[in-house]
Amino acid sequence: MRPSLLPLQTLPLLLAACGGGGDTAPAPPPAAAHQLVSLTVAGHPHAVNVYRTAGAQRAIVLLHGGAGNLNAVAYQVGLNSSASTTTMATIHWDWLAANQVMLVVPQGQHIASNPGATTWSNHAMTSGQDDKAFLQALAARIRSEYGLADLTLMGHSMGGAMANRMWCESPATFSRYVSLAGPASATFAQPGTPCAPGASAAPYLGVFGDADPIVQSGGAWDAEVWNANPATVAASREAWLNPLLLGEFRQQQRRTAQLCGAVLDAGAYASAGNVDTWASCGGRLVLKRVRGADHGVASLDAQMGAASALDVMDAVMAFTAVR
Repeated sequence: MRPSLLPLQTLPLLLAACGGGGDTAPAPPPAAAHQLVSLTVAGHPHAVNVYRTAGAQRAIVLLHGGAGNLNAVAYQVGLNSSASTTTMATIHWDWLAANQVMLVVPQGQHIASNPGATTWSNHAMTSGQDDKAFLQALAARIRSEYGLADLTLMGHSMGGAMANRMWCESPATFSRYVSLAGPASATFAQPGTPCAPGASAAPYLGVFGDADPIVQSGGAWDAEVWNANPATVAASREAWLNPLLLGEFRQQQRRTAQLCGAVLDAGAYASAGNVDTWASCGGRLVLKRVRGADHGVASLDAQMGAASALDVMDAVMAFTAVR
């Protein structure tokens, strides 16, 4: 039975440095009942919804895609029944409680000349904000204010590209990283901006459709470089910095070489239904190719085969449980 619903609450603002720690009050115990919290992080304009689940032991920070918003992305992954609003009644608390997950959903920003291009500064696009610093501060706040040390950064599309940027440039900020249809910017192939997290980088899970017309992986799964769809770029051209993206499988090969010095072979995958899975570095790196899936989370879910609308989230939790 769902616990009694509490009204929307706003917690006191706590400015936390990206490294955490400091002279802060002890973290409160886990919430005794579910709460929906609205907050901002000092120095950053992003609105943040926190689905504070009773008894939560871990948190997932969920980033929406380009032109997206914090309500719609929670709907897309099956944790909100509404794509346009978030209330206590629209949140799928049962799944969150069963997995002891607190969901944190920030709102991406946009440059003044392109108000429809809500996104993240991930080297592919720009939001006009220092999103790396924002996510560092948000992670520190979650740890200090909610007492949760197990943090996953997960993003779809341009949110996934931002997760890739953080994995490359700030790997210790989160416990693990997950990208849904969001390859890294090809900027990381340039000498001045290498993806160099080091051998101790956090675990990474990628889930990508092989018929994705937005990042153009369809028919080019093992290509070195993917191209963002020209129509997608044209719709928000001023916000784009680099429409070239790193082919996800090739990037996973580089991740494998960096983390454990191994070679990831194109044929070294296990198949289950429509999903081909590559695992390397003792399972710290996992890549799932969902055959027949396009760019949307709904398509990934459908092609993964189960009746549940939470296929992607269940895969994320399975990865979280061991890494």
